[in-house]
Amino acid sequence: MMTSFAPTSPVDAVPTADPATAEPPLAEPPAGGALNGLDPIAHRAFKALNRYFMIPMHRAGMGAWLGSPIGGWMLLLRVRGRKSGIVRETPLNYFVADGSVWIVAGFGPRTEWYRNLLADPAVEVWLPTRHLAGTAVEVRSPSVRARILPALIRATGLLSFLAGVNPWTATEAQVTDALDFVPLIRIDPAEGWIEPGPDDPGGRAWIWRQALVLGASLLVLRAIRRLVR
Repeated sequence: MMTSFAPTSPVDAVPTADPATAEPPLAEPPAGGALNGLDPIAHRAFKALNRYFMIPMHRAGMGAWLGSPIGGWMLLLRVRGRKSGIVRETPLNYFVADGSVWIVAGFGPRTEWYRNLLADPAVEVWLPTRHLAGTAVEVRSPSVRARILPALIRATGLLSFLAGVNPWTATEAQVTDALDFVPLIRIDPAEGWIEPGPDDPGGRAWIWRQALVLGASLLVLRAIRRLVR
């Protein structure tokens, strides 16, 4: 288990915005919508789910069992708090492309882990079957967002409906427009280029894993029914 971050200093720290891709600015977050109109409820629900299920599952090495086209694929982001200095952990949907890991701050620029990441871009990510340290860079290039965002949002499964997007019917332009206020983050691995694996979005390992979970669940239900009788 990795417990330390890649070192940073005022000299060698990499900025979180590419000079060539820092413009145009993000759109203003919408006043309504599932993510914004239901913020208090959504935040409490997500925090409880993350704290008591998602984070323990990843820590236990069970992250690979969570991924599927329905529920989406998750990683565990570890970033240092900008005020406390404490390492915070957040489960997030992700996508692997161009040798890097991509994530979005779904609640917009006010997202806490995003604000922490701006202060210290040295992060760790726990993918379903591998851990890596890297440097986070915010990417605002319209051409890159138009290419990455649709693939990433489809890797979130049903959660994409919280952003008002149907991942299976929305066009790439509709996805990009719906998420014009969310920061897109590229995490460049410290050890260099990575390729998506069978347990990452687009892989096939979820098929046998979910089939095994379904089969085991059916056996448990059958055993319970026999006990009840």
